Amino acid sequence: MRMAGTARAWRFLPRGLLVAGIALRVLAVLRFPVSSDAAEYAVLARSILDGRGMWLPWGEAWEFTGWVPGPSHHYPPAYPVYLVPFIAAMGFSEAAVHVAAFVAGLALIGVFFVATASLFGREKALWFSGLLALDPVLVTTTGTGYAENLITLLFVVTVAAILKSLDRPRWILVAGVAAGLAYLTKSSVGPFFLVAGLAGFSWRFRFVRWAVFRDRAYLAAIGIFGAFAGAWALRNLWWFWDGTAAGLLTDWQTSAWFSLATRRTIEMPMDFAWILAVRIPFFAGLALLVAGPWLRDLRRLPLLRDEEASALGLAAGLTYVLAWLISGAFWVLERGPVYWADMSRYVVFANPVVWWMAAKGTDPASPSFKRKFAVAAAVLIVMNGAAFVAPRLGVFEAYGELRERADPGDTVALDQVNKYEAELHLAGTGVALEPYTADSQADYILTSNTTRSYDGYTVVDVYGTSNGTAVMPGFGAALWSRAGDAAP
Repeated sequence: MRMAGTARAWRFLPRGLLVAGIALRVLAVLRFPVSSDAAEYAVLARSILDGRGMWLPWGEAWEFTGWVPGPSHHYPPAYPVYLVPFIAAMGFSEAAVHVAAFVAGLALIGVFFVATASLFGREKALWFSGLLALDPVLVTTTGTGYAENLITLLFVVTVAAILKSLDRPRWILVAGVAAGLAYLTKSSVGPFFLVAGLAGFSWRFRFVRWAVFRDRAYLAAIGIFGAFAGAWALRNLWWFWDGTAAGLLTDWQTSAWFSLATRRTIEMPMDFAWILAVRIPFFAGLALLVAGPWLRDLRRLPLLRDEEASALGLAAGLTYVLAWLISGAFWVLERGPVYWADMSRYVVFANPVVWWMAAKGTDPASPSFKRKFAVAAAVLIVMNGAAFVAPRLGVFEAYGELRERADPGDTVALDQVNKYEAELHLAGTGVALEPYTADSQADYILTSNTTRSYDGYTVVDVYGTSNGTAVMPGFGAALWSRAGDAAP
């Protein structure tokens, strides 16, 4: 009787984790505010809805002065397009972004279950979908409104279609479409996508040799992906190419910011080498948090002999290597925290692939599987707990204060504060935003510099601190009111 009860408990565990994962996403929407990148996605979606395409009314987010309108040269279009119906239905609001991210998260769980069931069976699909539902990065980015749930969904479809194409070649066409959409969902990283493409081609060539050039479906899939990437590259050249050979090498890329980071890395190779070295333990730790309970099973996979296993290993491993390199290039330019926890977003879409590798080499009926699963689930639950107890960032408290005290028609000058994030959080208040200048006459100044003072203004409050840690920037803020206007 006791054994039967234990068996029933184990059978219901993955279903319970699925419910818990969905509940955590609801809590994330209530707990976490929509943040910088997601706010800019919403602005781009509004521009698309208004018929202006990928247009930024105040220029790029990192341009803190001037605010010259222009086309985006940092984000691709897929996620803004995805947001369009939500903005149309709910208006330009934090709620619209939250609902869109929540729907993408539910769709990801559903697609992952269907793909895993097709590849490895329904029972394994249930167990590993429970883990995916608990992924703390996917949960928190539901709250912050980022694109990680959608990009992970597209990555899952891409890899699943590649695996199915090993038996039914036409599935590779689905992989080409999904990979193309994925490329247009995440801020593309210039020449690094060529590395990924060459690695994938080399994997295929290793197993079929010259027959790859006679595989019409495979070549067509390359053409489909190339059409997505090429069309966006041509758009970027149309808007941004200066006509020079040097410009041609960079202006086709989605992100001008990443192009700048790449140039800075070339100029400062020792800095790049240093950050890569010190971040090896960080990325190894991220991998172990997901793969650790299943290491013995993963080591038994015939990665060099089996085409399916090698495809999974390449998809997961290459994601980590490219994330390591790309984040290093950004650090050389930005000098952010060395072990910034946000870098986990760069590798989150590899997690479903790691779980597929575990599914390939394990048996859910075995006691050892249940022990490993319990450890994996416990790790994810603890990580979610750590994310939810993290303090609220100061700048969002400042937005709340402004919503309470500012009157319609008031002007807020932003000093080194993300203008699109501020616009989204102050939507509906009737305040006007402008870049801070030394002769500002705005009613309020919102600044990320918590120690600076402003002549003619009185500090309302300081929220958090500008000083960050090794794992998180400070994201503090201070609010100043024009002298004589401050509330008693």
